[in-house]
Amino acid sequence: MKYKPEKIIKIFLQDWTNRSKAIKKVLKSKKILKEYYRAALQNEFQEWKKTTKGKLALILIYDQIPRIIFDENDPKTYNTDKFAREITTKMLESSEYKKLSPLEIMFAFLPYHHSENLKHQKIANMIFKELCKKDSKTFKWIYDSSNAYRKIIAKFGRFPHRNKILGRRATKEEIKFLKTSAT
Repeated sequence: MKYKPEKIIKIFLQDWTNRSKAIKKVLKSKKILKEYYRAALQNEFQEWKKTTKGKLALILIYDQIPRIIFDENDPKTYNTDKFAREITTKMLESSEYKKLSPLEIMFAFLPYHHSENLKHQKIANMIFKELCKKDSKTFKWIYDSSNAYRKIIAKFGRFPHRNKILGRRATKEEIKFLKTSAT
């Protein structure tokens, strides 16, 4: 298979105003996504780090693909999050993300949205707020989700719903939260 960053990006860049429809389209590519993920773990895409689109594709591979190919209760879902965050950080520090389209920017900052670091959460929230101001129809859902995630991380310092998956002991406050929350 000839791997191209554009192929991965194309799978994810679609109309996200109907999220369930967009997710179904992405899921149809699960076999291809698994192949890209395996290749990335074998460091086959190091050259991609030299281009903006290559970096975006790597972010998608490390952040989004595991959430698609693994069961939500599988700790492997989070194994490559740190790689995605590292790329996001470099794009933020260099302002390289500004070369991307609004939808691409959203995906570029999802690693911060998924992070258990409050600073990352605040940055993602700020980015998603700006996207929402420009196009609320497309980005309101991610901005709302970002607000909720930021509050969870501010309160607990982590996502309580990951505790069992990651073998962490939940606090009484987290257990109470999990019983009353759908997040």
